[in-house]
Amino acid sequence: MGYRVVDGHSLTLGARYGQPEGADVGHARTLDVSARVGSSQRDSTHEIRGSQGWGMNAHLGESLPLNGSQEALQTVLWAATNKEIRDSQEAWARVQADQQVRVANTDDSDDFSKEEIRVDLADPAALDIDQDAWQALLIDASTRLDAHSGIVWSRAYITARAENRYVVTSEGTSIRQARTWYRLAMQTWARAEDGTVIDLYRWTDVSDAERLPSADEVQTWADDLADFTTQVLEAGSGTPYAGPLILRGRAAGVFVHEVLGHRVEGHRQKDEGEGQTFKDKVGELLLPEDISIIDDPTLTEWAGFDLNGHYAYDEEGTKAQPAVLVENGVFKGFLMSRSPIKGFQQSNGHGRAQVWRQPVARMANTIVSTTNPVPFEKLKDQLRAEAKAQGREFGLIIDEIGGGFTMTGRVYPNAFNVRATYAYRVFVDGRPDELIRGVDLVGTPLVALSQVVAAGDDPGVFNGFCGAESGSVPNSAVSPSLLIRHLEVQKKEKGSTRPPLLPKPVPEGDA
Repeated sequence: MGYRVVDGHSLTLGARYGQPEGADVGHARTLDVSARVGSSQRDSTHEIRGSQGWGMNAHLGESLPLNGSQEALQTVLWAATNKEIRDSQEAWARVQADQQVRVANTDDSDDFSKEEIRVDLADPAALDIDQDAWQALLIDASTRLDAHSGIVWSRAYITARAENRYVVTSEGTSIRQARTWYRLAMQTWARAEDGTVIDLYRWTDVSDAERLPSADEVQTWADDLADFTTQVLEAGSGTPYAGPLILRGRAAGVFVHEVLGHRVEGHRQKDEGEGQTFKDKVGELLLPEDISIIDDPTLTEWAGFDLNGHYAYDEEGTKAQPAVLVENGVFKGFLMSRSPIKGFQQSNGHGRAQVWRQPVARMANTIVSTTNPVPFEKLKDQLRAEAKAQGREFGLIIDEIGGGFTMTGRVYPNAFNVRATYAYRVFVDGRPDELIRGVDLVGTPLVALSQVVAAGDDPGVFNGFCGAESGSVPNSAVSPSLLIRHLEVQKKEKGSTRPPLLPKPVPEGDA
């Protein structure tokens, strides 16, 4: 038996059109109960082949009383426990039947690893933010964003959250860990003449409100974002392209997350519906020998930036540990929860989930490093040389990624799509770089990784949230810029609606 509770306080302040949106304050306690029936070798969580597999292994969270009596709390726990045990007993019966009628599993590893019992009750977390001061800053930032006629919609906001997460198991583990998270963000939305939507987003995530930007930095940030939105709006549209490119630091981090990260999650290696791209690649050269990749949830910051994927214990009560994925170019192993796979019998503390999902192996802080960092201008010269050698007029620099997705199964192409916000053409004849918009990076993982040539000296940090079958979890991707010899770019989808027909309203006194 296992119990997880997330007790979270949240606050969101925002402003649009130079006016406050009002404070959104929340407090919730959510319970998840898990039960395993059977033994550690084979239990009720075992994949039933031919079903929807791991993606269906979800729970519905139960709300706990915020100020109720002990009896009320006990009653909710009692009811949730009863339902979970009954559901697990039924699942165990289906697993036993499946084992009788299906062919033997390719990977016959145990279903649940034995891990060290942990007792660690950290001090609780609480929010600490000056609401009045930040509301005034957000109103000013919104006014600055809205002053540009081409920007149809904009918003400035701050979200704060304090979480106390509890894990208690029948094995004896008892954990409380605390997390505070603050995000300052600004967003602009515009539509180009050809119907393309320009959606730019700037944000910073910190663990302490004292590390948020100053008032001067917020103002500069708003002005720069508004000006750059206009530049992207006026930029030309990209065209399909296959050739050399540079992914700047943060963009490179997202690329590694989508191309490698999801495919090295341990549970996928014994799910027979998965592509298992790297299952048999342990010990093989995957990247240049000067590049290594680890996933380390114990790290709190990198290059002065707080890391969103930090935690002390995962959702299975296992202590967080670094997981070496690639060492000196050689593939070494996987992200592991308490679901063992052949050759990797223990968890490395990567069993993660939202409270209403069953934990599986997930990324936390994915760090790309190099022993041979190349200054960016030299990396750019290498890009021009590579483009010239391939007979290209230009190479590309992808400066910012808005997100991405990847398919890891066998039925559909085992491919990725990394969604560029904008890019630059770098011409081999020395002409000034050209800003373009409307392109996405596409490809397949083994080919894409084999084309990495060199890494820069400019590590960038991408903080965000990653969605998969166990829900949305906070994570970070850190990488220097990467020069890639050959990658494909396709056009981004666009709408057919024209920009607004009437001019944007002008605030009174500004006409």
